[in-house]
Amino acid sequence: MALTGDLSTFSFADILQVLAKDKKSGVLLVEWKDMIVAYYIKDGEVVFARPVDKVFRVYTDRNFDQLINKLRIRREDIHKAIERFFLPRLGMKEGIFSFTPGFIKYESDVPVYYPVEELIMRASRHLTEEEVERKISDELLVFEKAPDADVKAGRVKLTEEEKKVLSLVDGSRTVEEIRKESGLDRLTVDRALYGLLAAGIIRRKRKERMQRPSITLDLLAKIIEKIKQL
Repeated sequence: MALTGDLSTFSFADILQVLAKDKKSGVLLVEWKDMIVAYYIKDGEVVFARPVDKVFRVYTDRNFDQLINKLRIRREDIHKAIERFFLPRLGMKEGIFSFTPGFIKYESDVPVYYPVEELIMRASRHLTEEEVERKISDELLVFEKAPDADVKAGRVKLTEEEKKVLSLVDGSRTVEEIRKESGLDRLTVDRALYGLLAAGIIRRKRKERMQRPSITLDLLAKIIEKIKQL
């Protein structure tokens, strides 16, 4: 999968959603204005981050365990790199990104300190009004909780506002009704819905199709009448 673009048009919430959905492994490279940072992805989870002076240097290390040893980083300290080079940049819009799948080898389990659902929700809190309109464009949309909503929500530190929005998602309320009943401002509600949707905690409710009767009542009456005349 070739995933490239500009953060001004493709947010981290969307990027992480794509990687998590297919449980991709590889390296997400972002060329920021002040530095180049490689984010290591394993099964859709961000497990490590490191700045590099040249793009090509990322692709010289193909074994993750050997890379960590080379950098003299203890496995229990891996998350500190994410806290330094990823979390503070979730709201930044100026950066060119590209994802290269498969070339990095993970020989053992890597601890996940920040589940992808948590990162998606954090990223959604920085979305602009124009960005949320991409998925929350219709106020008549109805969302319902995903089958594994409790599991995924349990991996996230939801804000009180997000918890309130999630509690109002019941498969019958529209976006407009959730906005009104929450008592929150529109952007806060839409950011929460966007994040919950991207994290897979909620999903759009499909409209139930009305099955047309295979035979009309008038036609059925005519058939019965003919049978009686036999």
